[in-house]
Amino acid sequence: MIGKNIFKFKQLDSTNTFIKNNISKLKNGDLVVSKSQLKGKGRYNNKWVSEEGNLYFSFLLKEKINRNEIFGLIMKSSVSITSLLRVYNIQAKIKYPNDIVVNNRKISGILIESIGYNSIDQTIVGIGINVNQNNFGDIDKKATSIIKETKLRHNVEDVLKKFIQIYNSLNENSEIFQEYIEKSVVIGKEIIYKNKSYHIVKIVENGNIILRHDSEEILVERDDISFTDYY
Repeated sequence: MIGKNIFKFKQLDSTNTFIKNNISKLKNGDLVVSKSQLKGKGRYNNKWVSEEGNLYFSFLLKEKINRNEIFGLIMKSSVSITSLLRVYNIQAKIKYPNDIVVNNRKISGILIESIGYNSIDQTIVGIGINVNQNNFGDIDKKATSIIKETKLRHNVEDVLKKFIQIYNSLNENSEIFQEYIEKSVVIGKEIIYKNKSYHIVKIVENGNIILRHDSEEILVERDDISFTDYY
C-alpha cells in the first residue's frame, strides 16, 4: 500500500532525489509530492520539464525484490496511469517501457531507481503526469496533458488521490501484464537495432523483448534498446 503518509512540497530538485536523501527517515509506502521540480529527469537522465500545475511525485517501497521484478513495478505503475486517465475519458497507450502517450504525445513518464544489485532492498518509483499545462514550447508536438485532452482544468491533489486508489487496488500480476500488453504501442512496430531492421514481436514479463528479422528472432534486454523516436 502506498500513500498512507504523503509529504507535500512547493518545490524540490526532484521527488526521487528527496527520497534518496531521506531514505532512512521514510517508511514503506511513503509518498512525496512537489508542485514543481528544478531537476526532474527521466530515463537515461533525460530532462523532465516540471512546471507548476502538473503532478510530480515519488513513493518508496522498502520491500526486497529480485532485479528481474523491477519491470513488474513499471507495468503496475503504467497500468495505474492508463486506468487513471480513463477516469478523464482519455484513452492512453504505453510506449515501452515507461512512457504513457495519447495519440503519440507523451502525457506521463515513470522513473524507477533501486538500491541494491542482485537483490534490491529499496525502490523509488517516480512519476510525472501532465495535468494543467497547455504549452510545452519546443516539444509541443511531442507532449500533451489532461487539460489539452479534456479542455478542463483539474485539481492536482484529486488526480493524485485517484492514482493512489487505483495503484493500491491492483494485485494480480497476470492481469497487469495482459493490460500492459494490450495498451502497448510498440508491438508490431519496426525498429533499427544494431544497424539492422527488426519487428517487435513480443514483450516478455521480465521486460525483455523479442525482435524478428525474416525468420531470425533475438531476445533483447530492456536497457539495451531505446524507443525515443516512437512518439
